[in-house]
Parts: sequence; C-alpha cells; structure tokens
Amino acid sequence: MTYPTDPAGNQYDPYRYGPPAPQPPGQWQPPYPQWQPQPQPREGWSTARATGRQILSASWELLRRERSMLVLPFLSLVLGLAAAAILFGPGWALGRVFAHSDQAAGWVGGVLAVLGLSIVSIYFQAALVIGANQQADGGTPTLGGVLAAAWSMRGRIISWALVTTTVGLAIRALEQRLGILGRLLGLFAGLAWAIASYLVVPVLVAEGLGPIAAVRRSGALIAQRWGTGLRTTLRWGAIQFLILLPILFAFIAGFVMLGTGTSGMRVVGGLVIAAAVLAFIAASVVFAAISTYAQAMIYRYAVGRPIPIPAEVMSGAFMPKRGRRGY
Repeated sequence: MTYPTDPAGNQYDPYRYGPPAPQPPGQWQPPYPQWQPQPQPREGWSTARATGRQILSASWELLRRERSMLVLPFLSLVLGLAAAAILFGPGWALGRVFAHSDQAAGWVGGVLAVLGLSIVSIYFQAALVIGANQQADGGTPTLGGVLAAAWSMRGRIISWALVTTTVGLAIRALEQRLGILGRLLGLFAGLAWAIASYLVVPVLVAEGLGPIAAVRRSGALIAQRWGTGLRTTLRWGAIQFLILLPILFAFIAGFVMLGTGTSGMRVVGGLVIAAAVLAFIAASVVFAAISTYAQAMIYRYAVGRPIPIPAEVMSGAFMPKRGRRGY
C-alpha cells in the first residue's frame, strides 16, 4: 500500500495518524490534520532516556490494534502444558525401562516435557512475530494466516527448540555440579545466552537461517546496532514482577482466608484464589504477547526495516554498561 508524501518527500505514517484524508487534485495538503512532516516521539518518550517501559508501552499500543493476536500466547500456554504432560509419561517409562531408576526416569521425562513445551512455545512465538511483521508492513494479520506461516517453518522451530533446551540443560548441570561457583557461572552464562539469542525467533522468521546461524546473527545484530559490552535495559522480569505483585498479594490473602476457620471466609478465600489465578494467567498472556511484539520491532529496527514506533524509543533497547541505568 502506498501512502502520500509531502513536497519534502516525507511519507505519511498511517499507524500514527489513521487513514489518510482524500487529496484534492493538483494541490497537496497534509492527509490528516494532526500529521507533521517529522513527527516527534510521544510525550514521555525522551530520545535520550528511552527505557524498557517505553518500548513495552509502544508495543502494547501496536498490539491492541490487533487484539486477536492475544489468543496466540493463551494457546501457547494451554497447548504447551498439554504437550509437556503428554511427553512426560513416555519419557518416564523409557527411563524406567532402560535405567531401572525412578530418578533417571524422572530426568528423561522432564527433558522430553521441557522439549515439548519449548516447541509449542516457539511455534506460537513465531506466529506472533509473523503477525507483528505483517502489521508493521501495513497488513492485517489473521490467526489462521500467521499459524499457517509458522507451521511452514516447523523444521527450524523444532531445531531451535532442541538447541535452546540443550543449552538450558547444560547451564543447569553446570549450576548443580560446581556448587556456588557453578551458580555464578550459570548466572552469567544464562544472561549471555539470553542476550545473544534475544532476536533468534525474529531472525528465524525473517531470514530463514538455521538455529546456530540464527544465534550468531542475533548476537551480531545486537553488537552492530548497540555496540559490544552491552547490558539490556529491557528488564522484563522486574516490570512483570511489579505488575503481578498485587495478584500475588491477593493469592496470599486468599490462603489466609481459607485458614480462618469460618465457612464464609473460606468461600471468599477460595473465590479470591480463583480470581488471582485467572488474573495471573491473563496478565502472563498479555505480557508474553507484548514482549514478543517488542522483539519483532527491535529486530526490524536493528536491520533497518520500517517500524510504526518512534526509532528513538527502539534505540534504547540496549545500552553500553556505562550508560544510564533504566528499565
């Protein structure tokens, strides 16, 4: 879809200003009253002080225009847990038959369960990235369309799930075998792996690389765009914890009510716990969708593709160690 440009060559941004107004023949005028040839970032989005919260907020504003995409992380949660439960049984049986040990059986079952959960999670994450790309390119994503597109790359998805599961198990083994030193090494290894692999799924979707090449490409993009020796300012965990903290308090309050001894308070406590669980699931689903949209937009910014989010905001995704602290 082609949008009009002003005499200086600045193209109209439909994501920011809505559908363009009809152009009178022979005379150019701004296609929307609020349009400025060079729009400034939204109030609160400072070009020098971009933080993870601003990137999440911008990604949410983009996602809420296609709320059907919120179904994807919900399906990922439900089907991922189902896949883990289904694979744990055969894994436990195989471990019991060949190793004659409940401990080995539990380990094999756990590995297969984690692998199944990873495959399902990455599949739906890829579908969400596809939807984000379609939306950023001016299209309208559909559930069927993005799921079909993700299914077409199932080989790369399974390969990446095998790699990330193997790395996770290796880090876990390192932590268990070396005591405190292992925990420290595991912490740093996990952080390095998380940053290096942060853009792997968008790379898999857009560039069709294998898992190892995708990790290299992800790390190279981050280093090229934001420099070496980076720390992330996208502290998803801290932000998510603050959002989920009231739900945690409600959950604890529900258990306190269950222990009061009165039937009325136990009923109220059960309802509070049920509401807290539902709120936790809903918040987790929304946050997962926002995080995946943010990854897709950060990748597009890194490779120079157009994004319907101020570039000044995306430039704050990562920053050098000596930069301003933020989240």
